[in-house]
Amino acid sequence: MGPRVLLIKLGALGDVVRTGALVPGLARLFAEPPHVTWVTAPAALELVERMPGVDRALPYDAPTHDRLRVEKFDAVICLDKEPGPCALAMTVPAEARMGIGLSRYGTPYPLSEGMAYYFRLGLDDEEKFFGNRKSYAHLIYEGLGLDYRGEASRIELHEAEGDAARKRLSALGASQVRRWVGLNPGAGRNFAYKAWREEGYVNLVKAVAGRRPDVGFLLLGGAAEAGLLARLSRALRGLPVWSGGTENTLLEFTALIDGCDLIICGDTLALHLAIARGRRVVALFGPTCEQEIDVFGLGVKIKSPIECSPCYRRACDKSPTCQDLITDAAVVEAALEQLEAIEAVPAARSS
Repeated sequence: MGPRVLLIKLGALGDVVRTGALVPGLARLFAEPPHVTWVTAPAALELVERMPGVDRALPYDAPTHDRLRVEKFDAVICLDKEPGPCALAMTVPAEARMGIGLSRYGTPYPLSEGMAYYFRLGLDDEEKFFGNRKSYAHLIYEGLGLDYRGEASRIELHEAEGDAARKRLSALGASQVRRWVGLNPGAGRNFAYKAWREEGYVNLVKAVAGRRPDVGFLLLGGAAEAGLLARLSRALRGLPVWSGGTENTLLEFTALIDGCDLIICGDTLALHLAIARGRRVVALFGPTCEQEIDVFGLGVKIKSPIECSPCYRRACDKSPTCQDLITDAAVVEAALEQLEAIEAVPAARSS
C-alpha cells in the first residue's frame, strides 16, 4: 500500500469537491505515493470515489468509526472544524495528525502553527472577508506545510456516463444547437441572496439567444429548484431552452455539466463540478468570498459591487441587494466572451 493517509472532510458537497485539489499534493508528504482513504458525508461518497488518487472512500458513520479504531495510518488529516470529525481525527491510530483536532475540553483547534490561519478564517470575519486573498486550495496546502502549485480538483466520469449525457442533450436540442450553456440558477438556502436574480437569467437567455442562434440553454438544478426551473421554462417558452431534470444522481448531474460548453451559476456545487471537469464558467458572487474560489483560467468571476459583500448573512433586508447590483449587461457580456474563448481555445475535458 505504501504510506497510509486518512483524509477527513465532510461539509457541503461543493466544499468536498474543492478539497479534492489536495489529493495530488499528498504524495509530497512521503517518499512514495500514499494510499489515501477519505472519510466524507454519505451524500458525497460517489463524488469522492471518482477523484483521482483516492483509493478508498468511506462514509462518516458508526461502522466506519469502528473499523478505523483498528486500522493504523501514517498521517491523519482533518480539514473540518466541527467536533465530530475532529474527534475522529484524534482517536484513529496514527503516526502523525494534521489539520484540525479536538481538545480535551471538546473544542476544535489547529494542530500546527501552519493551520492556525486556516482555522482563524472561521472566526475572524474581517480577515476572511477582506484580509485573505488566497484560494481555499492554497490555504489548505499552506496550512499543511505543502508548496501550492496550482493543483485543481478533478472528478472522473466513465465513458458510458458521458455518452448518456451527450445523448440526452442531443435528444433535447434542435439540430442548430452547436454550443450548450448550462444555467444553474439555484444556490442553496444557507445564505441570503447567494443566487442571482431570476429575471436576470431570463434577460440573459434572451440577449444571448438573439446574438448566438447556435446556442442552446440547459436548466440545471436539484429537487429544491424544481419550481424555479419550471418558472424559467415558462418565461422562456419559444427560446432554445430545455430542462436537464431535477432528479439526477450526482454523477448524472456532473455528466450534464460536462456536456455543456459553459456553465453560468452562483457559488454553488455546479461551479465546483464544472471546474473539476474543465468546463468554462461565469461565476456570480454576492454574499460569499470570491477570492477563495479559483477558476484556473477557465472563465470569469463577477463580484457584486455592493460595499458590504461578502457577509455570509443568513438574512438580509438591504435594498437593492448584492445580487440586484450584478447587471444583466455584465453577465451577458461575460457569457459572450466565454463562448468566443471556447471557440478560440476549447476548454480541456477531464478524463
